[in-house]
Amino acid sequence: MQLKYFLAVCEHGTVSAAAEDLHIAQPSLSIAIKELEGEFGVSLFCRTHRGMQLTGEGEQFLAMCADIVERTERTERIMKEMGRERKSLRLGVPPMIGSLVLPLIYKDFVLQSPDLSVEIIECGGESAAKMLRDGLIDMAFVSHSGEHDADMESVRLDELEIVCGASSDNPIVKEGPVSPRMLGDVPLVMYKDGFFQSRKIKNWFAGENVEPYILVTTNQLSTMTKLVSSGTAIGFIFDKLVKNEEKIKCFSLDPPITLSVSLVWQKNKPLFSGMKRLKSFVEQNRLFE
Repeated sequence: MQLKYFLAVCEHGTVSAAAEDLHIAQPSLSIAIKELEGEFGVSLFCRTHRGMQLTGEGEQFLAMCADIVERTERTERIMKEMGRERKSLRLGVPPMIGSLVLPLIYKDFVLQSPDLSVEIIECGGESAAKMLRDGLIDMAFVSHSGEHDADMESVRLDELEIVCGASSDNPIVKEGPVSPRMLGDVPLVMYKDGFFQSRKIKNWFAGENVEPYILVTTNQLSTMTKLVSSGTAIGFIFDKLVKNEEKIKCFSLDPPITLSVSLVWQKNKPLFSGMKRLKSFVEQNRLFE
């Protein structure tokens, strides 16, 4: 609590304004600050007629305690959620992966768990990692290459290949495999920044010093497939998504791009029942057929 008091005084610049914001008496706040200084054996503030100004020691303490308070509040939130046994699950899903896994997730997991509210947040894999760390979602399906960051745990689902998709009557691509130089002047539709596969595709072009002609960026799979099937642009799609599409031809890339897909969550976050149930469901079922 003393840390919150200290931060409030730093924010407002005076004890009176901080006390009003905290809804406590001004003398109580002054005593708390003096006790904190006495505990450390340093002066944190210079008292002036203009208010409270941080000393050098106060500046150093401010840099450290903001992170301490944030971690404490996050821990309190997690423990309270465990105590309530939260009945909701916030799940991050990129659109291409969602088209593959969500039908089975809804059919065999959500409908079989009427006591669990599942909220789907559509986002790119790179955005999902940040949202996990910020506590905005609980788990996420993401595509990746190599190992996850050390602060993440995961269950691997499958490995998918990214292919070049063109309309069945598009004369630009006659046969595969397709190299970056073959697409140098071809209009492309790609996912927006924040999607892991977009970064991989841009790196694929950069590997041959080719600047891609990106006509449209989107975060919707339906937009991408419509632009591709109409012949407006060429796109990059997981092979399993278009294997039954009559209006779209698929060609492997040269060099090829393959990505792993996993369910991920924060390593230091305890799993509540909904998270445990989804983890178990993913481990026991093949979501990509």
